Amino acid sequence: MFCISINHKNTPADVRERFAFTTKGQRQFTERLKAEVGGCVVLSTCNRMEIYFIDKYEQVEKLLANDREVPVSLIRRYSMNYEGFQCVLHLCRVACGMDSMVLGEVEIIHQVKSAYLVAKELGACDGELNIAFQGALAAAKAVATESDATRLPISVGTLSAREAVNFTRNGGIENTCRDVRSDVVSSSQVESEDAEKANTGHILVVGATGKIGSIVVKDIADLAPDIEITGTSRSHHSADSIFGRHQQIRIEDYSRRYELAAWADVIISATASPHYTFVRDELAEAVKMHHKRRLFLDLAMPKDIDPSVSEVDGCVLRDIDYIRTLSRENNESRAKTITEMEPWLISQVDEIMKNIAFSRFNREHGDVMAKLKTIDGAKMVYKLKGQLEYEAFEKMLDSIVTAGCEN
Repeated sequence: MFCISINHKNTPADVRERFAFTTKGQRQFTERLKAEVGGCVVLSTCNRMEIYFIDKYEQVEKLLANDREVPVSLIRRYSMNYEGFQCVLHLCRVACGMDSMVLGEVEIIHQVKSAYLVAKELGACDGELNIAFQGALAAAKAVATESDATRLPISVGTLSAREAVNFTRNGGIENTCRDVRSDVVSSSQVESEDAEKANTGHILVVGATGKIGSIVVKDIADLAPDIEITGTSRSHHSADSIFGRHQQIRIEDYSRRYELAAWADVIISATASPHYTFVRDELAEAVKMHHKRRLFLDLAMPKDIDPSVSEVDGCVLRDIDYIRTLSRENNESRAKTITEMEPWLISQVDEIMKNIAFSRFNREHGDVMAKLKTIDGAKMVYKLKGQLEYEAFEKMLDSIVTAGCEN
């Protein structure tokens, strides 16, 4: 089993953007890989693009290069590559949030599961990939429910919400590399302030009903009940049905986004659109009569916001890599816990690899297994599976094959 990974660790956002898949593109590429190389799973998030597959490494590289219209050399320059045990270990670390930009985030579990289910639906997930992904998701579930690493869930969405509130509270001043939690004014503080001095802000979230957008909206509402929040959606969802008790949220049609941007202090865009949600000239025209400092947070991959928006007077534009600066303290506090989890995770991977080896043995040497059953040898193999580490267990299976052929 192999993995080609292009992620936030050594690949800048503008390069990652070239490898990001839309939902439709992910399905199409999975189908293409399945037809030409066999089993595969394609994972695409705002911080990584990864392909898990069984065979034909160079062919997968070429197919990816052709699909993304980039040279193979670019893939080789930035990709991190894994094989066998290390591949499954990497998958488990990704699913558990141990390889994320924001350590311990829980959204990645759903993203890994979604990628797996797409591949399974398309018939691209063969037996070994099934075992690997089911094992990784089981490990991730255990981490999410039992580990201190996710005891206080935090993600790109929650960090972005906090930065948006901080920017609004501080009159257009960013909080780069500071503990965002300490800067947020609590609801009790707001209630105790004189109404005339209260700094009511205005935040626009484009793509508010999407996965990241809905997290951002709810977190802003929880952090700052006095801030007015407007979300946009291409479909006409009801704010009440999506955001429940949060009274300061309203949903407007996506077509009004420029008009709403002129009103907002912070504009967050988190859509799956293949086109820019904001472009320079239209934005400049929309805000020319409303002079103030605005923060644009682009949480999408590929990017939602035209980079030249930063040239519009008063507009500060930050992309997904900016969140890295806000995640440092969170990562430092969780790094020790995650390091302590590594031996446990390795034991989980060892079990997954044994399951893969046993599945392969059954598939390739069914006749040998049939002989073992007549002497109750299968029961012995199952017992040994629980006692041996992966490498020893695989060697034992090879020995059984040799002994079976001799008989």
